Amino acid sequence: MEIVVLVCLSVLSILIGLSGVYMTMLEFVPIRWVYYMNRVRLPWAIIILLIAGGLTFYWSYHRYWLSCIAFVLTVLGVFLAYRLTQERMFAAVDFPEVEAVTTDGLLLDDSELAVIEYNGVTKCYPLDYVIHHHIINDQFGSKTVSLTYCAMCRSIIPFDVTDIGPLYVSSFKHANMIVSDRKTGTFYQQANFQSLIGKLHPSELMAIPFQIATWEEVKKMIKKPVMPVLKKEDLTPFELPIKGLWKRIVASELTPGLSSKNKDKTFPARTQVIGIVDKVNNKSVVYLKQAILAQGLVVNQTANFFLVAHQNNVIGFRWDHRKELALDLSARYITAEGGAQRWDLNGKYQSGEDKQDLELIRLSDEYWFSWKRFHPTTEVIDLL
Repeated sequence: MEIVVLVCLSVLSILIGLSGVYMTMLEFVPIRWVYYMNRVRLPWAIIILLIAGGLTFYWSYHRYWLSCIAFVLTVLGVFLAYRLTQERMFAAVDFPEVEAVTTDGLLLDDSELAVIEYNGVTKCYPLDYVIHHHIINDQFGSKTVSLTYCAMCRSIIPFDVTDIGPLYVSSFKHANMIVSDRKTGTFYQQANFQSLIGKLHPSELMAIPFQIATWEEVKKMIKKPVMPVLKKEDLTPFELPIKGLWKRIVASELTPGLSSKNKDKTFPARTQVIGIVDKVNNKSVVYLKQAILAQGLVVNQTANFFLVAHQNNVIGFRWDHRKELALDLSARYITAEGGAQRWDLNGKYQSGEDKQDLELIRLSDEYWFSWKRFHPTTEVIDLL
């Protein structure tokens, strides 16, 4: 009987330790259960360990080795409860040391970076670095910004979190990461910015405009790009704990945490799309990225914005002048009024009567399955 009790405690400890995995992967598990389990998982595992330790010592005369094995498994459960969490597997970086880069250093010309220009400050973050942490919290003057990157759905979104403080990865649901603020631990779905549960619910994170550019492009548009101080190991290819698993997932139609029956199959799961974050006539709209890349310049007269494609990336700007636009990639200009008005490809004023820079709009360059899951009524704009 004593051994049965210890084995049951060890099994319970293991189940609690693994809850951070299976509860997030099973769609039918309510988010409320995930939220509260996040809070009690480690304390519960420690309590079970203390009980198992006391009983092992008290019953040490009875099948000693079997008791020790059960106790070791209970210890393993505590380790899993502590270590096997999204918060520790993808530890957010808070306010990294930055430097103005004057040489190529570790980055290749085709390396992609998130470029955030906000509150008078511009900083660049190599995506090969961000993906390991999923969140980089940084200061932009008086503002605090959290750059978030969900590797599973490729949604890269910076938020102004000045009012609530830095974010961290707290969980995972429907193949998209859940982020939380450190002050209250409120759950937010990264893909649609909405709170799910917690002290700040209901509320919404404030996404800010940014752009993705290659290192080659960044060097052309910024004389001395400011970015985190990096080491070679910061840019190693992303891997899950099981080596090779990540490559197999992204090369397939698998979307862990989102079942096939709940996944839209209009396009292959990992078709890249450009979602317009701001509603267009109260509707969510999305473009196939490949179609934008093929056209180079896409103007949406109805919603007063246009999209520019360059080097496999897309950037969007507001446009309400109703004047004909053109794209001159050889000279690296966006032009209007027959070339009299010019901006560079990043929207910076070059010449003409209108001396204002173009205003960025909020875009999301992500996979189709994710955009559709969190924007179920989205309209696909057909450019063909």
